[in-house]
This record gives sequence, C-alpha cells and structure tokens, in this order.
Amino acid sequence: MAVVRLPIYTAPPLQSKYVEEQPGHLQMAFASIRTTTGHYIGWCKGVYVFMKNGIMNAVQIGKDAYVYLKNPPQDFLPKMGVITVSGLAGLLSARKGSGFKKVVYPLGMATLGATVCYPVQSVIIAKLSNSDEIPDNHVQKHSVPLPTELSSKTKTKSESISGATQFIPDPRLMDHGQSHPEDVDMYSTRS
Repeated sequence: MAVVRLPIYTAPPLQSKYVEEQPGHLQMAFASIRTTTGHYIGWCKGVYVFMKNGIMNAVQIGKDAYVYLKNPPQDFLPKMGVITVSGLAGLLSARKGSGFKKVVYPLGMATLGATVCYPVQSVIIAKLSNSDEIPDNHVQKHSVPLPTELSSKTKTKSESISGATQFIPDPRLMDHGQSHPEDVDMYSTRS
C-alpha cells in the first residue's frame, strides 16, 4: 500500500505573508448603519430614562405634597405666609432693577424667610452643600408628619427636636435578612 501525503503535512513556505481581509461594500454599509443606529438608540434610551425618572419624581413629589397638605401642622400657614411675604418684598425691591435683580432678590428674600422659619433644616442643607460629598452613613431625616391614619398603621416613633420632627424607623421594617436567629452569624461584619 502506498503512502499518500496530504498537502497539510507539507512544510510551509519559507516566506509567508499575512494579508488582512478587506471588507466589501456591503459589509461596510451594514457596519455604518449599525453604528449610526446604535448611537441613535443609545440617545433615545437616555432620553427615555431621563423623562421616566423626571415624571416618577414629579408624581412622588405630588403625592408627598398631597399627604402633607391633607393634614398640615398647626404652624404651617404662618410659616408659609412669612416666606411668601419675604419673597414678595424681594420682588417689590427689584421691580426697577435689572433682570438679574428681578430673579435674585425674590429668591434670596424667600430663602431668608425659609431660613428664619425652618432653622434646623437650613443648617442641615448648609452643611450638606458645604461638604464635597455626602457620607454613606448620612441619612436625611424627613420632617413631614404622617397623617393620623398612616401613623397608627406604621407605628413610627417621632421626637420633637427644636420644632422639627425626627423620623425614627420601625425596627421590624429594618430586617436586612436576619429574621431568623440562626442567620445572625451569616451577616455579621468581621474585621
């Protein structure tokens, strides 16, 4: 029987040359269409996410404002009156000024009125705006009191500190996966 040598077993040529494949016209057209539509789809997705988050935030702010205004605290209307009057005073003082003054004076005076009415929240906002980044362990306290029917259901505790209401969450709602005593060692922090 004769041994047949296949061409794959022959020695390669001494001087080989790598030639990169050049894409054809059709392949270049598809690549161009793919990159163009990819940029457009990415832009549309970014706009959709931005609009969705904005709408969801606006709806949540509306719901929170409704709950707050449904049962406002006793000193809410006088405080809003002070803030409104101070904003109107700023508007009157800037009526013959430039466009910059017509914006800055009312906002500044209303901010001053809000600072007088809500000093604790003003200090918190000032401290947060002066720091470069918000620490991870900082939790913003909400000063919005819950209506009586909601507060009786959730059984939240609140303390009055210099006119502001501090929210203390219910420990039963802060489980973090340790609802069973045998799971305590699984979630412990070890150094």
